[in-house]
Amino acid sequence: MRPSIRNEIKIKEEERANTLFISLFFITVILYDVYRFIISPLIDPHTDMILLNDTSFIIPFILIYLLEVSLIPISRWYSNKQLPYVTKYLFFIVFMVSSLMTEIFHYVGTSDVYASGSPVELFFILFSPLFVNKKFYMIVVGGVISKYAIMGTLTMSPIVVLPILLLLLFSVITFIILNRFQSYLDTIVESYERASHNEKLAAIGRIATGITHEIKNPLTSLKGFVQLQDLEKTYNPKYSRIMLQELERLTIIVNDLIVIGKPQSTHLKPVVIKDCLEYVVNLLEQEAERKQITIYTSYPEERLQVMGEDVRLKQVFLNMVKNAIEAMPHGGEIRVSLLKEKEWTTIQIKDRGVGIPKEAIPQLNQAFYSTKENGTGLGLMVSYKIVEDYHGKIDVQSEVNQGTTFSISFPTLSQFSADTVVKLSANQGNYHMK
Repeated sequence: MRPSIRNEIKIKEEERANTLFISLFFITVILYDVYRFIISPLIDPHTDMILLNDTSFIIPFILIYLLEVSLIPISRWYSNKQLPYVTKYLFFIVFMVSSLMTEIFHYVGTSDVYASGSPVELFFILFSPLFVNKKFYMIVVGGVISKYAIMGTLTMSPIVVLPILLLLLFSVITFIILNRFQSYLDTIVESYERASHNEKLAAIGRIATGITHEIKNPLTSLKGFVQLQDLEKTYNPKYSRIMLQELERLTIIVNDLIVIGKPQSTHLKPVVIKDCLEYVVNLLEQEAERKQITIYTSYPEERLQVMGEDVRLKQVFLNMVKNAIEAMPHGGEIRVSLLKEKEWTTIQIKDRGVGIPKEAIPQLNQAFYSTKENGTGLGLMVSYKIVEDYHGKIDVQSEVNQGTTFSISFPTLSQFSADTVVKLSANQGNYHMK
């Protein structure tokens, strides 16, 4: 587990523990005070009703309550500062200091026999294992026992030996619980780290498979055109041009896989979308024919342009059309259309294939997610990222066994004013007009 993630989990767990700790603290304090100030005098006639008879005694308790309540916003402030660990120490120190001062005020200099103690002290000791913090545990145990030792010394009362022994007994029990919690947590962390390591190895395997898948397509094209050149025994400029473009696409694919998910410089220039689509259709036409698939195209007379990069846009369309071909193992038709819709230029790639379940559509842009049996999910992920980099959007409409329509929309070139390009440069990467 990475340190940042581990710290984040610890902070969240500490905040949850603090919420429970503060709630139980006030419940324990209030119930104890209700019992000793109200219930006990009512059931024992020999006990004075301090609330009515001794206002000088009750005023300090009111002040203590106000002080303890004021710790709630303070603890929230520390939580907002990512320091929730301070809360438990604040409550313990405030309670112990106020408790010690109150008992000194009540017993020292009087003839009253020292007979005090609070279940809140036991609450601190018994609750300390839930924080799984030995430092806090030692402070709590040492602080409570020190209070009784101080009061025993000031009042010259040997009776404090009994509560100290009881506290030591409870401390031993809570120490055993604390060690058990720590052992469980260590085991869980170790198991998680081992699982995380195995997951990383599996991810490396998936990445390797994905890289192979992405690079295999242009390599297959290169191989095919080299074989055609060899069969024809002559130089064909068209084949050479396509092979050079495929080599360039290989470079782009490798770069995308290296820097995916990281900010990168993007060089925008006007791109004629029809030219990109015709290139992709010509490239995949033979493969489609072998699988008894017909590709129909529909382009407007207007040469629609968008701001982007020629090779990357071809990669997007190639991924989409190739996915459409693979979605129809028994043949069919693919319709590639180019439309202008107000400020958007939209490319629609429609197939009549197996379709995509509706619940899977939102996950198509995630790495390693694929609806195909041998798919890697990298092709669509890279496509989504390229479209996003060019401030475009992808809409997917699909029905199982009916077909799928991918609509890729980009702002039309006329929408990219000089101010827009400057804004893009400030917001995302380095955009340059050519």
